[in-house]
Amino acid sequence: MLLEVEKVTCRFGGRTAVDDVSFALAAGEIAGLAGPNGAGKTTLIRLLMGFLAPDAGRVRVFGDDARRRRHLGAVGWMPERPAYPGGWSVRDVLRFQAATFRAWDATLASDLVERLALDAAQRASHLSRGQLGRLALVLALAHRPRLLLLDDPCLGLDPAARRLVLGELLGAASDEGCGVLLSTHLLAEAESALDRLLLLDGGRLVLDETTETLRSSPRAALAAGEDGPLATPLRMATPERIEDTVVRLIASGGRR
Repeated sequence: MLLEVEKVTCRFGGRTAVDDVSFALAAGEIAGLAGPNGAGKTTLIRLLMGFLAPDAGRVRVFGDDARRRRHLGAVGWMPERPAYPGGWSVRDVLRFQAATFRAWDATLASDLVERLALDAAQRASHLSRGQLGRLALVLALAHRPRLLLLDDPCLGLDPAARRLVLGELLGAASDEGCGVLLSTHLLAEAESALDRLLLLDGGRLVLDETTETLRSSPRAALAAGEDGPLATPLRMATPERIEDTVVRLIASGGRR
């Protein structure tokens, strides 16, 4: 397994952000991590990166304790809000990353910069939200990681930019055979590429199922005949209602 999360709990003061969560991710598997705002998605990814230590349970990446951070050289990470030194150019950021990662592939990085229409001379402080996301994508992929951890990489992007970023990410995952954990609010756009869906609510993992199983369930068959998914598919109070709505969303093919 690429990563293993075993009965992990993480608290901030009196608030429990992640509550007794367990799951594993295998090589080549693409899993979506969904849930309403405040469900614990970002906290979970930070635990996987080793930036946070759990209050209970264990997080292992490539078989090692995530707190040791020995895995970071083989992980491609896209944070929710990427930021870089404002005075640095795109080229400067790439040079720094190349010096950080032993496996950095300069040819792949150059190809991605060209394909994503980035200007290597442009300063980071002048990049738009979409351009920052594209730069983060290059940094996540150019060292050919074994595992991609993506924290809402399409947040704030327009539809065309979202399709571009998701296409590059999931295409690279397919080509390289790495594992992917994709936290997203845009389940409808990413669903077709997912092997599995993990759903958090109030810090608890309330659903862990393959998308194939969800599509083939009796409830999914019934939902496919309806006019479309609910407008706010993840704003539910109970795990049962969340699961029901996610099934309907997947069965509808993600139409909005």
